[in-house]
Amino acid sequence: MKKIVCLFIGVFTCVQLFAQGVGFKSISLKEALEQAKAQGKMVFVDCYTTWCGPCKMMAEQVFPQKAAGDFFNARFVNVKFDMEKGEGKDLSTRFKIRAYPTFLLLEPDGKERYRIVGGGELEEFIERVSRGLQEKNSLPVLDKEYTTGKMSKRRMLDLVMTLQDAYDADRLKVVADELVKRLTFNEKVSTPYWVIYEDNSLSPLTSDNFSFLLKNKAAFEKNVGKMKVNQKIASAYSGMLYGYVAGFAKKEDVTRLDVMKQQLDEYDLPDKTYLQTKLALAYARCNEDIDRMISILEKEICNLPQGELWTLATSLDFIKKNGNKVQWKQVATLGDQFVEASKEEDLKGYLRSYFSSFKKLASTGVYWEDLTLEQALKKAERGKRMVFVDCYTTWCGPCKYMTSNVFPQEVVGNYFNSNFVCLKIDMEKGEGPELVKRYGIRAFPTFLILRPDGSVYHKLLGSGEADAFLKRVQEGMEEENSTGYLDRLYEEGNRDKTFLSRYIQSLLSIYEESKAKEVSAVLLRLLDESEKVDSSYWFVFQSPVLTKKGTDQFKYLIDHREEFIQSLGKQKVDDKLYAVYYNQLSYILKGYDKKSTVEEVVNMKNEIRPFKLEKRKELSACIDIAEAYMKKDLKRLYTCCKKGFKLFHDDEAMNIAFPVLKYLKTERLQEDELQKLVLVLEANIKDESLRKYISSNM
Repeated sequence: MKKIVCLFIGVFTCVQLFAQGVGFKSISLKEALEQAKAQGKMVFVDCYTTWCGPCKMMAEQVFPQKAAGDFFNARFVNVKFDMEKGEGKDLSTRFKIRAYPTFLLLEPDGKERYRIVGGGELEEFIERVSRGLQEKNSLPVLDKEYTTGKMSKRRMLDLVMTLQDAYDADRLKVVADELVKRLTFNEKVSTPYWVIYEDNSLSPLTSDNFSFLLKNKAAFEKNVGKMKVNQKIASAYSGMLYGYVAGFAKKEDVTRLDVMKQQLDEYDLPDKTYLQTKLALAYARCNEDIDRMISILEKEICNLPQGELWTLATSLDFIKKNGNKVQWKQVATLGDQFVEASKEEDLKGYLRSYFSSFKKLASTGVYWEDLTLEQALKKAERGKRMVFVDCYTTWCGPCKYMTSNVFPQEVVGNYFNSNFVCLKIDMEKGEGPELVKRYGIRAFPTFLILRPDGSVYHKLLGSGEADAFLKRVQEGMEEENSTGYLDRLYEEGNRDKTFLSRYIQSLLSIYEESKAKEVSAVLLRLLDESEKVDSSYWFVFQSPVLTKKGTDQFKYLIDHREEFIQSLGKQKVDDKLYAVYYNQLSYILKGYDKKSTVEEVVNMKNEIRPFKLEKRKELSACIDIAEAYMKKDLKRLYTCCKKGFKLFHDDEAMNIAFPVLKYLKTERLQEDELQKLVLVLEANIKDESLRKYISSNM
């Protein structure tokens, strides 16, 4: 008798049944009993949980069948209850439900007639239910007979089968042992009493019942059939061997393996070759011979039964603690063979997930999971961790640097593999574009630390050396430093000026420009005039994002220039003013700013004149070049470049001169004239790599 029983507690969603299958009604048990009474039927109750695999199997594969509908709908009012929700909780207590699935056959008055624990194939399941429909097989009737002490052997067999269905292991053993003692030899080996010897709980490998079965194997085969007998014996050996392979057996019991080896050599059993493989694994596991276990599985993986793949895979679990990197790598490779050998997609998924832990251990650096974000979040939830996402693009230089130089380092891998489920996602492929929108990713690389619900715990931008990057991540993992924590405080109404300052700088570091502008406006409204020019809040005015030409902050800086100079010094203030104009001109020449007019550019000279900036000549040269560029006056542009390039150093060379040179090249400026400009520019460039870059691209 095969039963599939789930003995753990957890959650699942009831599957919609096909119309021709069992018609489960969405009514209360009271309503079901009333309908049963009116229709002269009994009530069939499916007691399930949402997490229970056998419950799902019955709901998806058995109950939707037409034959199931024909049988159950004619005899029962059918209902099903989640034992962890609503009325199910009360029913679980009332009927003492301890395993799932449990099926109850109730009289119209609510009394329990029969109970079946565990699912199975439809034909066998209907046979069990049909037995329960007979009142004589109900536990109350059988118990009454049993207490008289005059119960016949046949009726004791009925009691055994009822207790098997009810999964009442303790009572089952007592009654079965008593019955076996009363049976004659011919009765023991007969078909009706085979249910005792077939039951692994009543006839385990070490029991007297199993010894009797082995001793009288031929007699059982004659009456029951050779296949059934051999399957039972093979199953008993396989079950016992698993205890050794999985490490459950005591080392002192290893001598029992010698007995099993002798018996396996003696009997011609189905899957004998596999049992001998399992025996070899059991010896290796007892001796903690990791290399031997790996070697056996590598050799025999193609010959393993499908039903044993998961069992034997998980027997390798002890290697996680006792193995080394070489062995972990071997097991990881073996895992790929297990996946390939599996014929079921669900099993393939379970195996991939299981062996990923060995791949992670074998990895020197960060182990990147081959999962979708949704799958990674679920895995993180199970492991009570967070998800680390490297949001990269194939063209991003800093992304490549992190991939090649930082993430492969052992110290980085040790930290990330221990604390996160790690994902690497191209933001331009697959689910990447959707994540760009979802998480507001504006620059690369961006690194996300996500809670299992998918919300952002922390966000980082930019590459860095391993030590510095690790420090940034570790600091971000402290809640008070995390971007998610700061977001929450702001949304909850925190308007403390120190907090707002910290929040703005955090937003700027991750390119959350619009939010940074919003929060800085709030902060500035809270500051008095003396605070605005104080060094504590200079970061607002210093920021190229928050204080650009045309913003209120820039106007305030101009209007209160002297106060800022008194507070911060002329150098800081002048550097900021220079940067505002310089950045504006750079954006124009690079094509980022298409709104500025020629008049606005020309007027910049009048605006900067009163400031007497240290680099006013360089800035004037930039203005002249921008004016000529915007007017498309190539002759004047060439002249301005010859004059201005003599003043330009590294920054100006890259941000002002290079875009202009590219423009002149497209406008077919004579090659010799173009090279003259390049030589003039290169004379002041100190960075050799920049010099080479400009030369090679011109």
